[in-house]
Amino acid sequence: MKPARIALLIGLTVPFLCAWRLSEFGNTVVVQMCIGMLTAAGLHVLVHWAGQISLAQVSLMGVGAFVTARANAHFSVPLPLAALLGVAGAVVASLAIGLPALRIRGLALAITTLAFAFAAGRWLFIQHWLVPQVSGIPLRDNRLFGFDITQSKQLVIPVGLACVAVVALTHRLGKSTLGRSLRMVAHDEEVASAYGIGVPAHKLLAFSYAAACAGLAGAFTVISIGRVGPGAFPVNRGVLYLSAVLLGGPGPIFNSLQAAAGFAAFPVLFRSLGRFIDLVGPLAILAVVIASPGGLNGLHESLHHKLSRRHGAVPAPVSGGGTS
Repeated sequence: MKPARIALLIGLTVPFLCAWRLSEFGNTVVVQMCIGMLTAAGLHVLVHWAGQISLAQVSLMGVGAFVTARANAHFSVPLPLAALLGVAGAVVASLAIGLPALRIRGLALAITTLAFAFAAGRWLFIQHWLVPQVSGIPLRDNRLFGFDITQSKQLVIPVGLACVAVVALTHRLGKSTLGRSLRMVAHDEEVASAYGIGVPAHKLLAFSYAAACAGLAGAFTVISIGRVGPGAFPVNRGVLYLSAVLLGGPGPIFNSLQAAAGFAAFPVLFRSLGRFIDLVGPLAILAVVIASPGGLNGLHESLHHKLSRRHGAVPAPVSGGGTS
């Protein structure tokens, strides 16, 4: 059996093992880690494989959360379908930053996405047609596919399985022709266009995929807490997720997932640190960048080469962005 299939089978069993062996608090931490990994998976594709940048990922999570809650609470849409509507809402909202990305990139794109994030937090998320109550929107249902969402020991199963599915899909995307085309667009748009690759379509696809992941993460966020309010998705959290992806570095996705999971778990595990928790992300990035500008992936590659030289072996070429 191929290693990827073995990893997939192990991943599919982990949520059930967590539900069986971990406490309610432990499963709460796992759920938050899964939400963080969902967000980072799409952002990794956008930043490292498509060469774009976005500080609006958390705002798109908010769109997914509010659409999910609104559909379920006020239109009696079943929770699974409401979550899909949240994903669709985030994808539609991503066009507001995806379309400008067809003409700009780099610092200009970063400022544009940051402006979208501020507009979402200061205007969109307080509109009466989206959030009728100032206190937030409580969910109507308390079950998702038969699992009680008020208990993390049950919620961890659907959230964990969804996370494994998205990671597997992203991994497959990285190895596909589409993934290679995305990386070619990131490397040189003119060369990609000369090879017949539709640059605008690939950029929009990357933004849409990242938004879909964010929308699903937002839907699970509101499902995990039972309600959502205007202040649930601050702009600074978008910087944190982007930091996790930059910390992971270009190339395979798994280091970005580990960084995002750590950033998501740390505030839950160490609440006593209070406002000092916000320093964890920046300090982690500074430490890793000092050791390796290529992030955790670059650090792993450097260690691999050093060990290979020490044992007298010729280091195998690292696939870099060619894998997920």
